[in-house]
Amino acid sequence: MESLGLLEVALIATISLGGTAVVAFGFWFYCTLGLNHRYAGLDNIVPTFLFDGNELRDATPDAQMLIKDVPPHMNERESMLHILSARFPTLNTVMDRIGRNEVQTLTATDDSAISLEVTEIDGLIQVKLIGTCTQDSLTISTIAAQDAMLDELTMLRNIADKSPHMVWQQDSDGQLNWANQAYLDLCDLISDDQNKSVKSWPSDPAFPDLHHDMTADDHVSRRKSIDIPAKNGEAWFDITTFKNGSDALHFASNANKAVLAEQEKRKAVQMFGRIFAQLSTGLATFDANHRLTMFNPALIEMTNLSPEFLSSKPSMQMFLDSLREARLLPEPKDYVKWREQFPLNDSSTKRTAYCENWEIADGQTFKVTGQPARDGSYAFFFEDITAEISMTRRFRSDLETGQGVLDALPDAIAVFSANGTLVTTNRAYADLWDVDHDTTVRVHDLRAEMMMWQSHCAAAPIWGELRDFIGNSGHRKLWTDRAILDDGRQFNCKAQPIAGGKTMISFSVLSRMSPRVQQKLSMPDPAIYGLKG
Repeated sequence: MESLGLLEVALIATISLGGTAVVAFGFWFYCTLGLNHRYAGLDNIVPTFLFDGNELRDATPDAQMLIKDVPPHMNERESMLHILSARFPTLNTVMDRIGRNEVQTLTATDDSAISLEVTEIDGLIQVKLIGTCTQDSLTISTIAAQDAMLDELTMLRNIADKSPHMVWQQDSDGQLNWANQAYLDLCDLISDDQNKSVKSWPSDPAFPDLHHDMTADDHVSRRKSIDIPAKNGEAWFDITTFKNGSDALHFASNANKAVLAEQEKRKAVQMFGRIFAQLSTGLATFDANHRLTMFNPALIEMTNLSPEFLSSKPSMQMFLDSLREARLLPEPKDYVKWREQFPLNDSSTKRTAYCENWEIADGQTFKVTGQPARDGSYAFFFEDITAEISMTRRFRSDLETGQGVLDALPDAIAVFSANGTLVTTNRAYADLWDVDHDTTVRVHDLRAEMMMWQSHCAAAPIWGELRDFIGNSGHRKLWTDRAILDDGRQFNCKAQPIAGGKTMISFSVLSRMSPRVQQKLSMPDPAIYGLKG
């Protein structure tokens, strides 16, 4: 045999590969047809499902009809369980736990002739609905579908009747054609005859004329009240109406608590409004959206901002800008930066309290306090402290004047309270006793001051008498005595009572004594000295 050429070898290889592909395609086609025919073929006379996990791989026409009307959010496996689990409650568990090539038969819980055959085939689960058809020649799938719809209808009726919310439907003429138990109970409450034993269908709707204001493409919500004679009062309901063909479908929920809360809130707002209206402090409250929600007449009087502007709910930034234009703000060097300390917008992170005195151009002074709240709101309080500031300044001026008068006196002055606390001194006092001059109140007591006096003077009995005079709470007259300083100068000490139980002590320096007299006065008494010897 002659050797094959290159062309012949390539031709033989191509024919071989093509034949292999044809054989493989034929095998796949055979297996696919065999799978469908074996598991859920069209010739199968009973409803049969074939699942790969939750995915439906194949189903007979009757099986597909069985699950076509289930809720759209369910997958195929959930749809089948929705239809069959009422009769076969263990179906889902059996499908999860069935072994390889295992077959299990489930019997219906209602003792009907219908059963399920669950089979594991090469990792797939086959569910076959088998049994006899005894109900008017209906198919098994039709019977199961009808049972599922009846169960769902029963469940919906139970939900409607047990719901605490009222549901009812009226036709285009306003006649009641369906209602749940909550609505019927309300009609019994508002009925004139409360004692009749047999309840009849309501002849008149509890809420007349609701169907008249219903549009075709939208729903209508409103709040209605009705009188209930059995409870001697009225009840409020939030009612929503939908168009249902030519009928009007109504849903109502009790709104008594909401109405009561709104009434209490309205009363509270009115009460606070009356309180705020009588306050002399200006109030401006901003909500979490930085809009003015509340103000009082005092704010208008203090700022001269128009009620129309304040009633328009300006933003906090607009409010501050208006105060600046009215020259009611202290003019900072950088107004924009100063304004950023307040929550002007949603990006503001500062929620700190603010307190500052604003000196107004016309001489007024406002104490302005800003207080943030947890809900994001912010309140300004404007207090006119002009009189207080004027009084403080006048009082400070009076103190300075009085201190100036004391400092101008040549005598050293010290004033003590009834309990012996040093109230004030003058400049001559500081110079006499060599202490730091302080025109403000010096916090010292009589004992400390008297020890200082004694350290600068020759021994004398006047200090004990002076201490007794200051401590005496009864009727007192002017007291005077004389002492000698350690530098030889004499001084008169005078104590006199003044208002409030206080005592004013004055020290008047007379003249310097000669050294001889000073030595004689400071020498001990010879008689006493002789007795001691």
